[in-house]
Parts: sequence; structure tokens; C-alpha cells
Amino acid sequence: MTNQLYPLGTANTPVGRTIVVSIFCDDDTYSWDFDSKIDQNTVNKVNRYMQIAGDYIEDVAESYGKEAEFITDFHENPDLFYSVSLNCDMSDAESRAYRVWKYIDKNIDTYALQDKYDADNVIYFVITNTDWNNRNITSTRDWYEGMPYPYEIVYLFTIDDTEANCPAVYAHEILHTFGAPDLYTTDDTYGIDKTAVKYFENNMPNELMYCCSDLRSTRYLYDRINNEVSELTAYYIGLTDSSELVTELGLEPSQHTYK
Repeated sequence: MTNQLYPLGTANTPVGRTIVVSIFCDDDTYSWDFDSKIDQNTVNKVNRYMQIAGDYIEDVAESYGKEAEFITDFHENPDLFYSVSLNCDMSDAESRAYRVWKYIDKNIDTYALQDKYDADNVIYFVITNTDWNNRNITSTRDWYEGMPYPYEIVYLFTIDDTEANCPAVYAHEILHTFGAPDLYTTDDTYGIDKTAVKYFENNMPNELMYCCSDLRSTRYLYDRINNEVSELTAYYIGLTDSSELVTELGLEPSQHTYK
């Protein structure tokens, strides 16, 4: 597989059909026991939260006049479920990157899955069974020019920084794979400076790429997503062709503009 098959990585835009492949990963610190009722419950929660996130993004796409479909249920689709033990620290972005890339490259035929499901996008979730002591943060390795592999990967910790991750976090990370930037911090790649972050804080506090908590309660919700996806994020993930805020705030263009 080469990047010529995936010029923007394995996730381009939510438009069309997206499959999510879940890889439950043991690392140097944490592991899964699929015979344990506690871990079975966590696995079921992951599956449910993933479905909520997929349904939410489908609704977002529809609100922008586009059609999207997400296939995430690994109970109904067992070929979207994998389990692996990797001798690395999953909290270390550098040590995990090549191990996970190589594992996917060797063990999962991305193109065959894409062909079977007639999918436009493939996203990988690598899920670590963390506890309340974990202070590392869920993150995404999205595609960038020069990456040795095209795989779009979310590194999900079931619990990070004292919070069990909720469906909004899943959706937030999925949007990263399509090109959405974080709006709560500066980012030179997108031209997001402190002035832009302040604008987002004042004018877009419920934007999903700014905050994953419920705006009213300031807490995570586990049965729904109440956050919004602004026209700026819609532009960066390819649901719209332009955004007035890009010009207004002097931001960089979307990857979809020049690909």
C-alpha cells in the first residue's frame, strides 16, 4: 500500500461511508481481560460510544447538505475488531507510532476491508484499557505529508486525566482524522494563534473541536453529544468549500482545498 492510494490518508472527508476498525491493545502498563465482566462492560461502552459518535457525525454532515454513513459496531461486524499485545508504552507517541503502523500494515488488509464494505474511509481506533491513575490524553495521529503509512489512527485511553472518555471525545478525535484542528490551543499548521483561540473561546464555546463537555453542565455526557460543529470545522473536514473565518482570522486553507 502506498500513499498514492490514499493521498489524504485513509480518512478523507465524512462524505460517503466510513468504517472504524477497533484495536484493543495491551501495552507495558495496561491490558484487557475479555473474560472479565468489568472489561466486557468497558468493551460494550466503547462500542456504544463509537456508535453515538458515528451517528452524530452523520447528522452533522446532513446539516451541511452531505450524506455520511459510519459503520462502527464491531459486535455486528467482527472483522472490525482486533486484539493485540504490543511491547511498548502507549502513552509515548514516538514509541507506539511505528509499532502500531507496522502491526496494521502486517495484520490488517485495509484495502480489502474498504472493498468489502464499499467504504470511502477507514479509521483505526487503538484502545487502551486505562484506569483512574492514567494522566495521558487521548490523541490522534492524522495524516500529514511525508508520513510513512497512510493510516489515520486514534489512540484512545478509556480513562484519561481522571475522566472516562465520552462519545463527544470519540467524535472529536474522528474529526481530527478528516483534517479538523483543535480550536482550544494555538497551532502553526493551521495558523491558529492566541487571538484566534480567544475568538473561539468567546464566540464558539460549544464547538466540538473547542470543548467536548456539555456547555450547560460543564460535564461529559455519556448518552448523547450536545456540542456543535461550526462552519469552520465543516470547512476543514471537507463538508463546505469555504469559511469566512479563515479570511477573518488569517488561518491556513483546508487540506481539501489544494488536494
